[in-house]
Amino acid sequence: MAKSLDAWRPDWSALAAQIVDRSLQVARGERVVYLVDPNECAELFDEVRAAVLRRGGVEQATILGWSRRLAEQRTPGGRALDAETAQRELAAHRGLLATAGIFIWLPTSYAYPEAITTWESERILSDWRGRGVHFHWFPDAGSPPDHPVHRELERVYQRAILDLDYAAHAERQRRLVNAIRGRTIRVTTDQGTDITFACPKDGWYCRNDGDASPARSRTTARDREEELPCGAVRLIPDKGSARGVIALRGGISGHTWNWNGTGLDLAKLGDDIDIVFADGRVTELRSKTHQPELDRIRAGLRGDWDRVGELVFGTNPLLVTPPAARMPAYWAFGEGGFRIHLGHNWESGGDYDSDLYINLFFMNTTISVAGGDTMVSGGRLLI
Repeated sequence: MAKSLDAWRPDWSALAAQIVDRSLQVARGERVVYLVDPNECAELFDEVRAAVLRRGGVEQATILGWSRRLAEQRTPGGRALDAETAQRELAAHRGLLATAGIFIWLPTSYAYPEAITTWESERILSDWRGRGVHFHWFPDAGSPPDHPVHRELERVYQRAILDLDYAAHAERQRRLVNAIRGRTIRVTTDQGTDITFACPKDGWYCRNDGDASPARSRTTARDREEELPCGAVRLIPDKGSARGVIALRGGISGHTWNWNGTGLDLAKLGDDIDIVFADGRVTELRSKTHQPELDRIRAGLRGDWDRVGELVFGTNPLLVTPPAARMPAYWAFGEGGFRIHLGHNWESGGDYDSDLYINLFFMNTTISVAGGDTMVSGGRLLI
């Protein structure tokens, strides 16, 4: 008889084996640094430590997340209140990572943004020469803490990690990259989005296929921090290529919580916005109901807020969003998902920087190659 959701528990030992034995392939003598919250998934941390020790790895250090009490002594981004101290902390952690070859980021609290020092590890990894795994075990954003969808989502995550055919998935990602490299793609939705992007011929593509082994080549922070569950193909479109409109009409992804980020509150404004692009830049933020507030926000934005920093194709066929979820499972990494990222993209090796960082999640797009085949239809990846 199948276990009920209440009786079911994650197989932390098997998940740890995927992280340590198969994804990272930790070698004897390799030094490991962890980033953890001792109050989140403590059994997983214990199993990961045991797996590292069995393989002869060396535990170099553990960086702890911030409790709510400690977060009161930090900025909203988890940094030290004093700017000079914050820089010293960053330098100390950069020096620490330089002594290790492996970084393992296990779940930290999703309940408040100060749980970790935001973006610190990503900035360090951008010029680090090691390899890492960022293990995600997110609850469903916007659902109450006691809602059963969170446990259902955990089962989805476990299946997407342990039951995935990694070789077939990696091959499918390679086919996708080959199909779009050097081509122009058109993205449309029933809500009115109709926008084109030129995919670089010789540019960077990140295939998040679960392989964090020593043999894998790495050029950006994204490449150095393999995400689990895996399931993303990332690229930075050619500058100047974005043309058309992104139409936000509430549940753009088919769910009610369809974005994350900072700089533009789409929980309040996302039911009626057209983001219009020409020659790679936003030319209009247009709304029938929110125009005065959009004009006010736009006047205060700085840097490359008007650029598309990254495009992300979701590819994991087992990362299926539960019907009761408000946000697409693991931010649209499931097969057929599509993400448009606005604003800074230094984590992916780009040169955009801005005070706006927005991810838009779409689960029901049609995506086709100019003069070629349709690759995504009705949220299904056809490659």
